[in-house]
Amino acid sequence: MRILSSIGGLAILLSALWASDTALAQSPPAPFPDVPPWHWAYQAVLKDEQAGLVIGYPSSPAELVATSITQVYDSFVHAHATGAQAWAERFTYDRPSSWPGPLDRSQVTAFTLTGMRPVVTGDTATATFNASVTTAGAGTAVTPMRVTLRLMEGDWKIDYATLAQASPLFR
Repeated sequence: MRILSSIGGLAILLSALWASDTALAQSPPAPFPDVPPWHWAYQAVLKDEQAGLVIGYPSSPAELVATSITQVYDSFVHAHATGAQAWAERFTYDRPSSWPGPLDRSQVTAFTLTGMRPVVTGDTATATFNASVTTAGAGTAVTPMRVTLRLMEGDWKIDYATLAQASPLFR
């Protein structure tokens, strides 16, 4: 979780960060895109933000691309948690007509993403990485992945079709 305490000269630091060329070129990210609704600290983070105790801070576009990918995989691990479908939808577009079927059928119990290489060009990005996914009863498989993303509504969203093309997990 990436948060900063709102003390001292933090307001000046945040103003400088938001005024950077990168921040101006991109829509500001939604607050705390790395804290899904099933996370144990989710409610506390929102409450602390509303009280002015913590402030989310901008990450680089490449870090936000990686975070979006991680959040989609995490939604498949927590497929039956309240908010998982909305969370997966927040970070994807071009979902199949069978959606949310792949999420409903998810048997993912754990995942690790390694070798993440995001390339950002304006409001589009590609990312290559290896996804090591453990599923109930089937063990662990490593799949090389290449996905495309777009910056939409303040979040980096993965073209779901590229997920499904690369891995049966998303079909």
